[in-house]
Amino acid sequence: LKMTGSLLLKPASAEADKFVRAVIHLDKETGIHFRDPRKLGVMWLVEDADSVVGKLGPEPLEAGFTPQVLAQRLTNRTAPIKALLSDQTFIAGIGNMYADEALFTARIHPLRSGGSLSLEEIEHLHRAIQQVLWSAIGNKGASVDTYFRPDGTRGTAHFQFQVAHRLGGELCPVCGTPIERIVVRNRGSYFCPHCQPEKD
Repeated sequence: LKMTGSLLLKPASAEADKFVRAVIHLDKETGIHFRDPRKLGVMWLVEDADSVVGKLGPEPLEAGFTPQVLAQRLTNRTAPIKALLSDQTFIAGIGNMYADEALFTARIHPLRSGGSLSLEEIEHLHRAIQQVLWSAIGNKGASVDTYFRPDGTRGTAHFQFQVAHRLGGELCPVCGTPIERIVVRNRGSYFCPHCQPEKD
């Protein structure tokens, strides 16, 4: 789905709006509309799902994703931690906003190299990733701009965000320092320079 895609369950007779890129008819009464205003999402028709999902990193909410697994994946990694968290082959399912929130919760600067994190920081990050994702699920996702749930309603997780997608200059809810925006591997990244000091 990427950043702006959503799947909407609709009556088969429903008109597709201008942002619907594909319609899959499940039966005579129901269809799924793949809606993607920015055309970032992708659909594959494959015989073997592993040819697509087999390339994904571990699922962060499964029991097998432990701090030790995260530590192992970070060993000798020089890429910025924000870039790694946003890479679906590194860990599946962490989008840009959720990566910002997890790093803020763990108090880790987005430009820190993955391999520079201490075991304690990795444990904090692991806990933060799961906390942020479970909170988002409980709030039915983040509907900052264009995301809709399959029933057409909007999620409310973005109201819980502390730094993600705040405008540069808004104040950190923890310390009052202005939130800063930087670009990490072509992705806007929001962080608090006081709560998330840069060190390596």
